[in-house]
Amino acid sequence: MSIEHSILAILSFWPSTGYDIKSEFEHKAAGLYWGMSYGSIYPKLKKLEEEGFIYSIEEEEGGRKKKLYELTPKGWEEFENWLRQPPAYPVIRDELFMKMSAWHEDMEYSVLIGHLQKRKEKTEDLLDFVKNWPTNGISYISKVGMLPIRYTEMRLEAELKWIEEAIDALEKDQLPQGQDPNGNTEKLLARRRKAKQTIQADKEE
Repeated sequence: MSIEHSILAILSFWPSTGYDIKSEFEHKAAGLYWGMSYGSIYPKLKKLEEEGFIYSIEEEEGGRKKKLYELTPKGWEEFENWLRQPPAYPVIRDELFMKMSAWHEDMEYSVLIGHLQKRKEKTEDLLDFVKNWPTNGISYISKVGMLPIRYTEMRLEAELKWIEEAIDALEKDQLPQGQDPNGNTEKLLARRRKAKQTIQADKEE
């Protein structure tokens, strides 16, 4: 999903200012759908306008002028062609999973449990937002748009269940059996301990 097509999708809802678009991409649950930095929006709007996909409208509100962006006929055509294209499979980048995959036996489980508890707090907050999203009296959500919201709700509920199971397994030291056909655990720990000894020796000199 390109940034440009994401912007066209937002503008299909209603003509919007750059700030309105920024707000759509930065609300609490936006990271579950897409990721975009604020700084990248205005250059993309300029590019879309230069290429004839959108045009700008100046309106006055409360004595102040504001710039709205709207889709051109070419923009509507591009947007709907994009809707018809098969979507790419999502790429998941989860720092917690990477850290858990690299955790080793010389690291305290209590630290990892702390990471999971922080994640639980964030997930609970997101789940509360998603559950209230369709009735907040502000957001536009189509009937079809309710389906991914339901998926997001189920995904967050599943994540909370997994976090509770993971914390319980760590606290009781009842972790599932891993796979280590080449004895990598011992090799990893030996390398790590040797490095720590070198650091300690350097400090004592």
